[in-house]
Amino acid sequence: MDNEQLKSKFEAKYNQYGKMLYKIAFLYFGNSYDAEDAMQEVFIRLMYNAPSFKDKSHEKAWLIRVMQNKCRDMLKASDHKNASIDEIEISDFVKTESDAQLDVIKQVVALPAKYKTAVILYYYYDYSVSEISKTLQISNSAVKMRLKRGREILKMELEDYGNET
Repeated sequence: MDNEQLKSKFEAKYNQYGKMLYKIAFLYFGNSYDAEDAMQEVFIRLMYNAPSFKDKSHEKAWLIRVMQNKCRDMLKASDHKNASIDEIEISDFVKTESDAQLDVIKQVVALPAKYKTAVILYYYYDYSVSEISKTLQISNSAVKMRLKRGREILKMELEDYGNET
């Protein structure tokens, strides 16, 4: 494949998956710098080391899994776990007037990684439990449990909103 074909293939894949992968990475890190680094790594892997895909949904699932693994690896290799939720650049990412919405997003970012991915795919990308199961290569019951535990954590962290009048 010559450079022009490679560039054209990259642009098509980036246009197709870039926004989704960026949002996933951003919700892991809470900042655009690390999200962009993770995206770069994932797209390099897609262009040079990707397996052959059965169809577009297989390719999309592979990219989500690779992004999730890349984000986890980057978090393990750095001090991101210690970043304050207040330092997260959510306002640059989400255009909203509501403080409540921003607080929910910040708490999603703060979820443990295994719950975060299920919550993001289910609530932000409208994936079904079975689609998440296939994407993450875990059972349906494991997905349901991750969603349940993620919701429980979010409920505890955000319970003050239910008490406001």
